Amino acid sequence: MVNEAGYKPLDMKTWARTPYYNYYAHGSKGMCAVTAELDISALAKKAGSDIYIPLLYAITKVINNHKEFRVGYCKENGELMVWDYISPIHRVFHPDTETFTRVCTEWKEDYKAFAKGAAADIKKGEKCASLNADEFPDSVFEVSYVPWLHYSSVNMKMSESGKYLAPIVTIGKAEEIGGATKIPLTMQISHAVADGFHIARFFEETRAETEKLAASL
Repeated sequence: MVNEAGYKPLDMKTWARTPYYNYYAHGSKGMCAVTAELDISALAKKAGSDIYIPLLYAITKVINNHKEFRVGYCKENGELMVWDYISPIHRVFHPDTETFTRVCTEWKEDYKAFAKGAAADIKKGEKCASLNADEFPDSVFEVSYVPWLHYSSVNMKMSESGKYLAPIVTIGKAEEIGGATKIPLTMQISHAVADGFHIARFFEETRAETEKLAASL
């Protein structure tokens, strides 16, 4: 079972986003959903068709590098706090039933340790017929992989309460486009904690992280 991450209280008096949080979490309940094509040529050249776990690592690393993606609610008092780290919940597809099982891989900065954990979790998911392979901690975000479709956009409705703050990431099918290997990548997150600037930075840093990871493989 994945461990629950530690957390630190978020001081609403000093947090620069407090007025934005109040407006978007309690008022318009807005969200951001952006899809971009990510050039992963360097990673695809090194990893071949086995790009999923390296991509999952790069995405999770970038998300954990930024406070806005780790904001959540303290279950003890309901107040805002920031997780020390968050781990990805991802899906294992079952071709025979056309369903999936959700698994959670605990975040580790060391790539080999993370990849080993992810591979073991995927194997566990392959043997599980239920929706969830285990109990999950609250310190998580969601990842979906759609390797059958090179899509142009994704739009999933987030919680109408405005209380769901964790990122939702979708990865599409890799295709050769203009001599480069590209994937559609979608980031969805509550406007209460992030804006277009933060999402754009996520895309750019994820691209850079795939190149850095490719150089180390």
